[in-house]
Amino acid sequence: MKTIKVQLLSKEKFAKYGEYQNLLDDKSLAEKSIFPYSFFADVVKLDLGNTTLPTISVCQAVKPEKMEISMLEAHQFTCEGLLALDDDMIIFVGTPLPGKTFSVDNLEAFLVPQGTFVKLDPFIIHGSQYAVHKECAHILCLLPGRTFKNDIQAVMLSEEKRAELIME
Repeated sequence: MKTIKVQLLSKEKFAKYGEYQNLLDDKSLAEKSIFPYSFFADVVKLDLGNTTLPTISVCQAVKPEKMEISMLEAHQFTCEGLLALDDDMIIFVGTPLPGKTFSVDNLEAFLVPQGTFVKLDPFIIHGSQYAVHKECAHILCLLPGRTFKNDIQAVMLSEEKRAELIME
């Protein structure tokens, strides 16, 4: 089975997938906001389309014995926002291969600190998030309503096409 090493989140390595912002870092929030304190406005912008209202969902991220990627998904028309609420999380992301083929072959994995909001651009391949310290963590997921029904492309991977995420 292919293995993918989890790496630290950095602006340079993550730029092609979207952006992120530590929402607990007042200094960096002030640098991105039009207001330098108290209310940090518009620090991350998401294109959520205009078909349905934005919604907040909560994903339960588990800390499995083996972090195996068994499903890949992407949204063609909208960004997705993820916020690690009560633990650090591990995410994986990638871009489709030519012909819009979903594969683990070009995925990268990142360690996202608690309190960090991650914006995934449209058509960025991703899937389940994983807890780092807790057995079960909570991830806020920001998407237009019913995206799981009206703007999702998903692929369940056969055993031989899966990958495992590895922490070092």
